[in-house]
Amino acid sequence: MGPLAITLVMLAGFAGFFWLAWRKLAIVAALQPEVRWDRPTGRLGKVLRLGFLQSRMIAGEWKPGIMHTVIFLGFVALLVRKLQLLVIGYDAGFVFSGVLGGIYAAFKDLVEAAVTAAVLYAFWRRFVLKPKRLEPNREAILVLALILAIMVTDFLYDGFKFALLADTDAGIAHERAFAVFGSLVATALSGLSPETLTAGYHASYWIQILTVFSFLVLLPVGEHFHIVTALPALFFARDTPLNRVPSLDLERIMSEDDAGEMKIGVRTAADLVWKDAFDAFTCTECGRCKDACPTFLTGKPLALKWVHDGVKRHLLAHRDAIVARKDAELPPLVGHAIPEDALWACTTCGYCEHACPIELEHLGKFFRMRQHQVLMEGNFPAELKTVFDNYESQSNPWGLPADTRADWAKGLDVPLLTSPEQAKGIDYLFYVGSAQSFDDRSQKVARAFVKILRAAGVRFAILGPREGSTGECVRRVGNEMLFQTLAKGLVETLNGMNVTRIVTCDPHAFNSLKNEYPEFGGRYEVVHHTQLIDELIRSGRIEPSRTFERVIFHEPCYLGRHNGEYEAPRRALAAVTVDRPLEFELNREKAMCCGAGGARFWMEERIGKRINVTRVEQALPHSPRLIATACPYCATMIKDGLAQLGRESEIQNKDIAELVAEALSQ
Repeated sequence: MGPLAITLVMLAGFAGFFWLAWRKLAIVAALQPEVRWDRPTGRLGKVLRLGFLQSRMIAGEWKPGIMHTVIFLGFVALLVRKLQLLVIGYDAGFVFSGVLGGIYAAFKDLVEAAVTAAVLYAFWRRFVLKPKRLEPNREAILVLALILAIMVTDFLYDGFKFALLADTDAGIAHERAFAVFGSLVATALSGLSPETLTAGYHASYWIQILTVFSFLVLLPVGEHFHIVTALPALFFARDTPLNRVPSLDLERIMSEDDAGEMKIGVRTAADLVWKDAFDAFTCTECGRCKDACPTFLTGKPLALKWVHDGVKRHLLAHRDAIVARKDAELPPLVGHAIPEDALWACTTCGYCEHACPIELEHLGKFFRMRQHQVLMEGNFPAELKTVFDNYESQSNPWGLPADTRADWAKGLDVPLLTSPEQAKGIDYLFYVGSAQSFDDRSQKVARAFVKILRAAGVRFAILGPREGSTGECVRRVGNEMLFQTLAKGLVETLNGMNVTRIVTCDPHAFNSLKNEYPEFGGRYEVVHHTQLIDELIRSGRIEPSRTFERVIFHEPCYLGRHNGEYEAPRRALAAVTVDRPLEFELNREKAMCCGAGGARFWMEERIGKRINVTRVEQALPHSPRLIATACPYCATMIKDGLAQLGRESEIQNKDIAELVAEALSQ
């Protein structure tokens, strides 16, 4: 085929690939260090499970998942074929001989047929089905066309080669005997003249080789760099769960005797860790992060794909300054790479990270940006100023007197925990939280839960005025200093009372107490009220009647997606319904947020459609009589959504605790 020609093509192709790849990887290398290679065995397992087996890709949406898996595994399997073609450039008669060679020839043909079918389906999706999450993308069309061209030219190359040489070359005849599709093409071409067969033989080879190396050089330019970086991205993925906010060592930061500027969070690209840039360059732009993203579905300027796009463009635009470590020349990320509205729109529901097939990261970066905006710039939505002040003065976002925290329980004879000795005689501390202490609607849930505990004979107590806020929402908008003050105060109270077991109706408090408080010395057994209710029903300690029908369950993000509890609330709900509880189309791992998380409960929605209204609208096709919730903030958001749609008179909204308490009275 021409040793000199194939050598020049290889040198040019590999040189172009490595130079363009280094243009990006040099940026990654210049950013903040972070260890991402501990626990190598577990990380390799993730690469096998999510990378080679594509488990999350298929589980998320099986048809395009299988399509992508076929293309990916085909790409891997056909690397051997490309090596064979390169050797053919030096030895035109080279074949894989013997039985193994024959098996590979058959396998290669089947793989190429499968990849061809998968690519055609990909074109069908983009041009006919047009799912909302797939934006117009010229590069994707070009890459699909290149893959299809490689498959077609390989079939043609085999066809021309077999038709021209199989009769005179035993090795090629052996290969033809196994290559099913190549042999069929050869049969179709066999009537052509030797001159035409020779021309087709050389043309199909060189078109394929040039296409392969053009594809190689194209990879580092756009999002298809993920063909190279996706498996490493999985290996280096964060090893901590979504339910924790990156902590700050405030004591160290405040005590540093440094003449330089104090740094908190992320301001410029130089403050990003290397994995942030690696993720931006790895994003496949598949759009799966949009499918249940509450901001994307309601017309706000935020989707994980867009975040990675913005960061990627910003890093490339400021490459020289980043690589030279000229930090002073870098503009802030917020307002340049990421719009302010996008930063504060995030509800921290975690869907995007959960949906990403290669576990690219989002929340940690946004939390660190918010920390900088709040603690260094003092730049945050105006509504949060009042919230922060109220937490500082009364340890609750409403700013209501802290000493009225137990007023909701008047007349219920709920015991107050007043001593460590008393704690030994209770099963659980009922951590009420701010919403159920001060919000009229949520107080009904607390009272219903007390009724259930009493009916089951559960020994419990509350802290009353001693109870402080977990500070969960202020942490998620970046006020780490206020959060740590609240957290340390609450831990001191809980530990001082020898509290070991806590039950709460608030998934946000549940998440913080369970997953974040150990960092501050608060180690407790924490259960959500639906988990305890489910346990009480299954053990026979309470026996609610089947009372309700056409009930649909709205999933709290911080109970389900962040903590993996999907079954307990459903079992409790099934115990009080006559019929099978209904499900939103977006449910369980794919449930859409109500819009309250990440302190969005306290901020106005000024862009796009209201998230809670959209969530209620998603329930309407199922004709529910009642929307069940398991979070005080979800309850308020759903109630307001029903009111805005004028449906509150025909569709009720109740917490699972209220339903069970009512069913106990029947």
